[in-house]
Amino acid sequence: MKRLASPRFLRRVKPLVTPLTQLVLPAVLTAAQLSGGYAPFALAMVAAAGPKLPGLLALSGAGAGALLFLDFQVGLRQFGAAVLIFAANTAFYDSRLYRRAAFRPVMSVFVMMLVQSVYLIHRSAQQWMQCLAAAAVLAGCVWCWRALWSKLDKNAAIPLVMAAAAAMQPVALLGDISLGRLIAAALLLWIAAEEPPARCVSWGAAIGLLLDLSPGGGGVVLGAVYVCAAALASLCRTWHRAAFSAVFCLAIWAAAILFRADVPAALLYESVVAAGGFYVLRRRAKPARLAAHAGAKLPVPEEPYLKRSAAALRELYDSFFRGAPAPAPENPAVLFDRAAEQVCRGCVLCGNCWHQNYNSTYNAFNDACPSMLRRGQAVPGDFPVYFSSRCVRFSDFLSAVNGELRSYLLRRQYHQRLLDVRQQAQEQYQQLGEALASSAVHAVSNVGAPMGYRIGSTLCPKEGEQLCGDHFAVFEVGSVLYLLLSDGMGSGETAHGESAMTVRLLQQFLQAGIEPAPALKTLNSALRLRGDDVGSFTTIDLLALQRGNGTATVYKYGAAPSYIKRTGTVSRITGQSLPAGLQNEPPEVTRLSLLPNSYFVMISDGVADETNDEWLQDLLAGWRGNDVHALVSLILQESGNRKGGDDDRAVLILQLPGEENHKRQV
Repeated sequence: MKRLASPRFLRRVKPLVTPLTQLVLPAVLTAAQLSGGYAPFALAMVAAAGPKLPGLLALSGAGAGALLFLDFQVGLRQFGAAVLIFAANTAFYDSRLYRRAAFRPVMSVFVMMLVQSVYLIHRSAQQWMQCLAAAAVLAGCVWCWRALWSKLDKNAAIPLVMAAAAAMQPVALLGDISLGRLIAAALLLWIAAEEPPARCVSWGAAIGLLLDLSPGGGGVVLGAVYVCAAALASLCRTWHRAAFSAVFCLAIWAAAILFRADVPAALLYESVVAAGGFYVLRRRAKPARLAAHAGAKLPVPEEPYLKRSAAALRELYDSFFRGAPAPAPENPAVLFDRAAEQVCRGCVLCGNCWHQNYNSTYNAFNDACPSMLRRGQAVPGDFPVYFSSRCVRFSDFLSAVNGELRSYLLRRQYHQRLLDVRQQAQEQYQQLGEALASSAVHAVSNVGAPMGYRIGSTLCPKEGEQLCGDHFAVFEVGSVLYLLLSDGMGSGETAHGESAMTVRLLQQFLQAGIEPAPALKTLNSALRLRGDDVGSFTTIDLLALQRGNGTATVYKYGAAPSYIKRTGTVSRITGQSLPAGLQNEPPEVTRLSLLPNSYFVMISDGVADETNDEWLQDLLAGWRGNDVHALVSLILQESGNRKGGDDDRAVLILQLPGEENHKRQV
C-alpha cells in the first residue's frame, strides 16, 4: 500500500486521470436523462472535449452510455448526435469561428435539433417542448464546461452536481424522500451561502426546472419551490448559520404548500437533512474562515521559518538542477567541415575528394583528429600520405584547420569554465539550504490584519489545448496578502509546467518568510541557469498587500499591465523588464496604496497587452457592479470576442470592499 501511494506512483498515474475521466464521465452522465429520453449532459461532454483524442474519448464514452442506459432507437439518435458534434468540432477546429465562445453551444443545439426533428415530425407539442428544454440544458452545460478539462471552477462543477441530482431523482431513500432532490437541496443551500441573490435565484430556477424535466418530476412545481427558497435564503446568508438554515427549510416547506407540491413533507425532510450537513460542515470550517478572511490572528506555524526557507531552496535545487544532464560537448568534426568550406569549395578536385572518395577523406580526418587535439596544432604528419599527396591546396587547408582548431579550443575552454561556474552556483543553492536547515530557529507568530477582501479568478487555455500555460496563486503570510500570476512561454503542457513550477517555488520562498525582492532575484538567477539548458522563461506578476494599512507593492518581470479601479477612475501599472530568466536585473517595483471600494486587476498578455488595452480600461471605468466574479467573466468574454482563443488567458482580481463589508469575503 505504501508503494502504491508513493509520490512517484501518483506522478505516473496523474497523466491517466484526465483521459480516463473524459472516457467515463460521458458514459455515466447518460444516466441523467430528461423526459422524452434525452441525455443532454453526455452530449455536452462531447462538445466540451473538442477534437482529437479528448473528443474521441468523450464520443466513445457517450456511445457506451447510450448502449447501457437508453433504448435502442433513443440511443441511436443520441449516438448519432454525438458523432456529428465531434465531426463539427474536428471540421471547424482551425477556423476563427471555432474560437468564438458561442460556437460550440450553438453548434451542439443545432446538431441535436437536426437529429431529433426527424423523429418529431407529426408529434405533439409537448414532445417538441421536451426536446427544446433538453436543447436549452445542452447549451447551458456546453457554455459552463468550455474550460472543464483545464480548471474545474464552481461554474463548471454546479452543472455536474445538477446532473447527478437529475440521475438520482428516481432513487427513493425512505418513503417519498428522493436522493436526487436531497443532492439538489444541498447544492442550492451552498449556492445561497456563496453566491449573490441574483445568481442564486438563477441557479435555483435551473435546478428546480431540471428536476421537473427529469423522470419523476411534475410540471414546474420544483422550479417555483426552489426559486422561492433560493431568494429568501440568499437574502439571509449573512445571518448565523443556524438561522440561515432554518429560513431555507421553512421557505421550501412553505413554497411546497403554496404551489401544491405532491410531497411537501418529503421536500421539508430533504431540506432539513441538507441543512444539517451544511451546519456541521460550516461549523468545522468557521475557525479557518475567520482566520483567513476576518483578520483574526493566525496560529503559529509548527515548522520554523528557517526550515521552510531551507525546504524552499532544496525544492528549487531539485526542480532545476538535480538529474539535469550535462550539455554535450562540441563535435571536433566541425573543424574539418569549416576548413573545407573555406578551402575546398573552389578547388578543382572538390568533387573527387567529397563525392567519389568521401569515405577516404573522412577517414583521413578521423586519423588526424586525436594527434592534433592532443598537441593543440595540426602538422602535415597528422594526415595520411594518400590524403596529403592528393590535396593540391594542402598548405591552405592545413592553415584553415589550425585556425579553426584555435577557435575550437577557446570555445571548449570557455564552455568548461561556464560549466564550472554553473556547478558552483548549483552547489551553493544546495549548501545554503542545508545550512539554513541546520541552524533553524523558532518562528515568530503571524499577526492578522483587519482588512477584508474578495478574490475573483479564471484560467482559459488556448483553443485546442487541455492545459493552460498561465498559473496563479493567492495566499497570506502573516498580515501580507500575495497575488501571484505567471505566464509560461508558449502554450500547452510545457508552458503549464514552467509557470506552475515558478509559482510553486516563489510561493514557498514567500511563505518561508523571505522578502519578495530577494526571493525574486534568487528565482531569476536560477531560471537563468536553467535557461541555458531548456531555453524557456516565464513572466512574473506579484502583488504584496499589507492588510493592516492598504499599502501595496507590485513586482513585475515581463508581465502584462495591471490595473487599479476605484469608482470611475482606472490607473495602469506597466513595466519594461524582460521575463524572468532572460536578464540579470532586479524586478521592476511599483509602490501604491489600495483603498476600500477598489479593485486590483491582474491579467496575462492573452487577455490584453500594453499596446491594445483601451477597451479594458473603458470596461473597468464603466463597470458599476459589486460582484468580482461577474467582472472576471465579463473581462474573459470580451477578450475572447476581441482576440479569440489564440493564446492562454488568465484574469486575477482583488476586490477591497467598503468598511462595512470587511468581515464578509468570498
